[in-house]
Amino acid sequence: MRETNGKSGSPSDHAVFDALVRGGLAPGAVVLDSGAGSGARHHHSYGDAATVVGVDLDRNLSRNANVRHAVLADVDRLPFKSAAFDLVFARYLLEHLEHPATAFREMRRVLRPGGRFVFQTPNRFHYVAIAARLTPHRFHEWFRGRRRSHFGLSAADTDVETFPTRYRANDRRTLRRLAAASGFRVVTLEMIEPEPTYLFFHPLVLRAGRAYGRWVEERERLADLRCVIVGELEAVEDGGPRPGSGR
Repeated sequence: MRETNGKSGSPSDHAVFDALVRGGLAPGAVVLDSGAGSGARHHHSYGDAATVVGVDLDRNLSRNANVRHAVLADVDRLPFKSAAFDLVFARYLLEHLEHPATAFREMRRVLRPGGRFVFQTPNRFHYVAIAARLTPHRFHEWFRGRRRSHFGLSAADTDVETFPTRYRANDRRTLRRLAAASGFRVVTLEMIEPEPTYLFFHPLVLRAGRAYGRWVEERERLADLRCVIVGELEAVEDGGPRPGSGR
């Protein structure tokens, strides 16, 4: 198992996630985008390298131009055969899971042995996630609207994809436990502190966010206080090494 930490000048969490997904693709690969949504806020498409199936309960999934096949379903009950996919990825899905253990077992079931599960999700110990847990959902909708206006984003960024968050799988210890219980081996769990553009609303707050970022980036013992977790898990063979053992 490899656990790495973001450093100053390192790629963004989006770039790290994209590199892990593309590294797991091969000619003819069949890929599941779990929690695909409308695709409005996702700038990377993998349709040029694989057959991408999108699954979500959001009916706006039909508008997602990044998937070849759109399937309305719950990630807790995936309507696919076992070992149907070469790779599963999830962009900002894990924080919304009500039953993460069930979802992880389903991800493992639909992956072939040796397949990869790549995800990008907030760290629940970061101040942004803590603030999100302490504020009502209507505040999140208002804040995303302000963000949309500030950055000139489309209405889809606010109106389509603001969902309740639970953070039940959102720290490295919990992720290692879920991986081990579901038949995965942890390949990497990267802790990344990106540029705090979410603090756009005041220059002093933004400056404080940048100071915090330097503080947690420069101290390895504070890695678990960084903002984003980008992870890669491998589906192990039955009877193989104990998932998460690092062997």
